[in-house]
Amino acid sequence: MQTSKIIFRVGAFILAVILIAGCTKEAKKARLLGEANAYFKAGNYDKAKLTYLNALQLDPQNALAFERIGAMWQDDGAPLRAGAFLAKASELDPKNVQNRIRLARCYVATGRFDDGTKEALKVLEQAPDNGDAIITLTEAARSKEDIESAEEQLQKFPKKNDASFYLAVANLSFSGGDLSTAGNALQQALAADPKSSAAHIAMGNLHLVQKDLKQAGEEFKKAAYLAPVRSIERSKYAEFKWGVGDADEVRTIASDMTKNAPDYLPGWFWLAELAYKDKKYDEALSLLENVFGRDAEYVDGRRLQSDVLLAKGDAKKALEVLERLDQTYPDVAFIKYKLAGAYLRNNNVNQAKVALDQAVSLNPDYDDAVLLLAQVNLSTGHAEAVIEPMTRLLKRRPDLRTAALVLAGAYGSLDRFDDAARVLVEQAKLAPKDPQPHIALGMTYRQAKRNDEARQAFEKAAQLAPDNLFLVDQLVELDVLDKHFDAARQFIQRQFQKTPNSPASRFFQGKILVAEGKWDAAEAELQRTLQLDPNFAGAYDLLVQIYIATNKLPQAVSQLQGLLSKNPNNTAALMTLALVHERTKNFPEARDAYEKLLSTAPNFVPALNNLAYLYTEHLNNLDKAYELASKARELLGQDASVGDTFGWVLYKRGDYQQALSILQESAGKVIDNPEIQFHLGMAAYMMGQTDLARVALRKAVNATKDFPGKEESKRRLALLDSGTSGPLELSTSQLEAMTKEQPNDVIVQMRLGEAYEKQGAAEKAAAAYEQALKLNAKLAAAATKLAQLYAGPLQNREKALAYAKKARELAPAYPQVAALVGKVAYESGNFTWSYSLLQEAVRQRANDPSLLHDLAWAAYSIGKVNE
Repeated sequence: MQTSKIIFRVGAFILAVILIAGCTKEAKKARLLGEANAYFKAGNYDKAKLTYLNALQLDPQNALAFERIGAMWQDDGAPLRAGAFLAKASELDPKNVQNRIRLARCYVATGRFDDGTKEALKVLEQAPDNGDAIITLTEAARSKEDIESAEEQLQKFPKKNDASFYLAVANLSFSGGDLSTAGNALQQALAADPKSSAAHIAMGNLHLVQKDLKQAGEEFKKAAYLAPVRSIERSKYAEFKWGVGDADEVRTIASDMTKNAPDYLPGWFWLAELAYKDKKYDEALSLLENVFGRDAEYVDGRRLQSDVLLAKGDAKKALEVLERLDQTYPDVAFIKYKLAGAYLRNNNVNQAKVALDQAVSLNPDYDDAVLLLAQVNLSTGHAEAVIEPMTRLLKRRPDLRTAALVLAGAYGSLDRFDDAARVLVEQAKLAPKDPQPHIALGMTYRQAKRNDEARQAFEKAAQLAPDNLFLVDQLVELDVLDKHFDAARQFIQRQFQKTPNSPASRFFQGKILVAEGKWDAAEAELQRTLQLDPNFAGAYDLLVQIYIATNKLPQAVSQLQGLLSKNPNNTAALMTLALVHERTKNFPEARDAYEKLLSTAPNFVPALNNLAYLYTEHLNNLDKAYELASKARELLGQDASVGDTFGWVLYKRGDYQQALSILQESAGKVIDNPEIQFHLGMAAYMMGQTDLARVALRKAVNATKDFPGKEESKRRLALLDSGTSGPLELSTSQLEAMTKEQPNDVIVQMRLGEAYEKQGAAEKAAAAYEQALKLNAKLAAAATKLAQLYAGPLQNREKALAYAKKARELAPAYPQVAALVGKVAYESGNFTWSYSLLQEAVRQRANDPSLLHDLAWAAYSIGKVNE
């Protein structure tokens, strides 16, 4: 009996401990929730978030805690962070209408429009008269089908006189491009509720589209001050003021935010943005710490941090910031877009294309991403991939100038000049006071050799931009081509009637005289140009042309040396002397003259540029050339000749990929320069982009004037035109002989590999492709061929996988490479990776039966039998 009493007492004690512990846990949870609720109502979000999180450790199923944390993150302008908490709250309490509305808004804010639509519809099922739900539903509608569905729901909405109804009407009218109906609906919304900040925001957006910045600002301000400090309306007003350049007002708004809501992240973000604008980079990073201390992955903050790091020259760390953010939020189109921009600034075009493809896949209506992807495709020689997405984008946004210029550029690069002109004429109609469409139209006609039409376009542009010297130069060029010298001279006299002695006026007079062969008069005009402006680079080239044409190079040297004996630092004399020495092939003397000039004028771009080219072509010092060309590029990055020199230096250093991107940019600015086309063609040639190489080299070969490299252009073009099939096909023996004569020709090596493959000589083919890859380590085509050979006839899985991975690294955006790597990975037993790669390839080539077959086996191998 004694034992059972002891057991009873012990059991009772344990039960009491359990009950006390249970009561203690419940009491602690209740206390934490009470404290959290008090903090939340008082607007102390830092403490509220922390206390709700502590409560969730005790009660992981507490819907209210999840809802409140999500609501606070949403108020802080962090919809990605908010979404996870609100989604969990919705799962725990699906009947909470207000939480579902918040969740729907988070989805819309992050581009997940389908999910936003679903949530809004669920709310309308529970509460058919919910105004927030009908507004959110119409905001989420993007496709034609979604808009029609939203219109049906709007007809069912019972509160036809409520502000929310009119706001929803305005949203759908915006989507359909009916601004008049949208404006009327917003007027009715404000009549129904004059204090609706949402209506004022929408009215501000309408005025913004109508380019009425004054009215837009007034509406955004009204919305901001009708809403609390911690609100989207205040942030929108700051964003608008930032956009119109009113930094003082942005500072006032942001300071008010940080003073009255110190834990409100947008306030600190805008102060950091201001510091960045003022180039106070360390201050900007310090201010951002106030953001990251509360949300380490605040998207706008990390984006700004990467921009600041880039400005400080730390491109690697800037990229790491965005890559880490992408890992945290792997399915966010905006982050993919920003990451692509960082890759481009790091000259990693392939990775940029992958990120942009993913952004567009996540959100096909993400206009900025669609446009940037088109620009990248155009710059890398894939004009055909530009036309469909840009045509579709312009249907939605016909006044989007950049999209029209990219589309016209794509048509032009494919020699579809009528199509290019049609696009630009339409743009000119949409913006009759903007000279840019007329300039692009004139350049298109010049490219098509339709000079009369080009002149009309340039004349129209010159009426709109009379001080644009580029247009003056183009019109003079056209008159000179037709030998209308008097007409050209009269045009210059009219153009510079008020400033007849300006450097530009003197230069153009000299240019016309050079074309007429009136050498002495031309020389006098050009000398006068350089006296007025020693930086007028074009005058130097024309002067040297005169000395060559008149066989006066020795006399010119004596004359220039005489000038320098009186004034050793005479910039114009030193520059001209350097050019004369260069043309007479006295390269060391030319170098000395350039370096003397740079010792007194270290930022004189023409000398930096020319000396870089001299070291590249004639003095064999690529490191020095790179140093000079880089500096010239930093000082005058938009100049086509500077870009050409820098690109050619990169080419000579073996960095063909970066060279290609820069040379395409330069070639796009100066369409009739055969040397730039030659450089572009060679870079494309070494990258295996044979279509682009063929187009550029043909332009170089067809040019009327000679240039260094014209014979090389002919030889490379002939090889490209020979192909590996058809009447011009080269025999294996011919290709073998060519590899001995030209061992560094990557296309010859690739052609030889293809010839060996046709004969069934797999080992010889592999050797040829490996040699091509040695010549250019970034040649994706060679790596792809090697992966196929080792996976197939040579049966070496280890090498096949290694080359497949390399091909994937070099061409991550190409579905055929993803398909190849996926197949090799499958054969190597890596089924999960194979499945992932093949899925990616199928997204771009959905109708490829062999690819679907491979994907089916990969899916089967990882247990996805139904798929």
